[in-house]
Parts: sequence; C-alpha cells; structure tokens
Amino acid sequence: QSLLPLRFIHTRMQVIDKSAGHLTNFEVASLLQRQVRERRAAERKMPLPGARRSVSGSCRSLQDVEVITEQATGYLDKAACAAQSREGIARFVEALQRFQLTRAEELMLINSRPRSLVELLLIVEECEERMQEEEMQELLSLCAVLDSPVGEAAAS
Repeated sequence: QSLLPLRFIHTRMQVIDKSAGHLTNFEVASLLQRQVRERRAAERKMPLPGARRSVSGSCRSLQDVEVITEQATGYLDKAACAAQSREGIARFVEALQRFQLTRAEELMLINSRPRSLVELLLIVEECEERMQEEEMQELLSLCAVLDSPVGEAAAS
C-alpha cells in the first residue's frame, strides 16, 4: 500500500500520478528489494544466466540500473528504514494526527527520525509557534520508538 501509485514494466517504472504523494525510504527499499528478486528470478529462468546481459545494446543500461539499485539498497540497508515496518509506520502516522503536521513533515520524521529538539525544529515548520515544549518532547519520544519493534506498540 504505497503512497505513490507506480506501474512497473520490467525494470522501468512509469509514474501515473506524480502529485499523488511521496514514498518513505522504507517503501523505496521494499520496492528495490522486490525488483532485485524479480530480476534474479527472471535471470534464473534464462539459459546461461547472465549471458544475455552482455549481448544486446540495452544491456549497458540494465547494468547501470543494477549498479544504482545496489548502491541505493546498500545505503537504505544502513538507514533508519532498515529497522522499520509497514505496520510500525502506519501506527506512527496515526499517532502523529494530533500534531497537525503536513504530509511532508510526516515523511521527513519517518525518514530522518529526529533525536534532538534542534533536528525537530529543522523539520517542523514554525514548530515553536505550533507546539508547546511538552508536545515537542512527546513528538521526539514517538520518533524514538518508530524503528523499535518493542516500541511499535507504544506508538499506538
């Protein structure tokens, strides 16, 4: 259940509605992992796996896609999203409703998980005018449990 509807055609994707929303890093990581699994499964079905990649002219672009995918996946595997779950993010977004944040602010909180008041002030526009000190601390506490499997229940 992605925030942005995408149509996949082999290794290409087409954005159907670019204003529909944004993807979290967790969704991007899931998408890339799924594409890698699909490419590997398709390659295993080919006779002489890997041989066709070096034959056609489009092979270079496919190799480029694989390199970019590996680099992006490597980065995301070390990022905050590696410890997150779809259910945990859904609970987190639900818990954020009372703070009346914008969609972009919610996305930045999910992706960057601020740990300090300074980081929170950089993410939430006019934070000091919109929230009391206690609310800011509560928001930071919610961000701290976002990637914790034990803490997911605490966010609900």
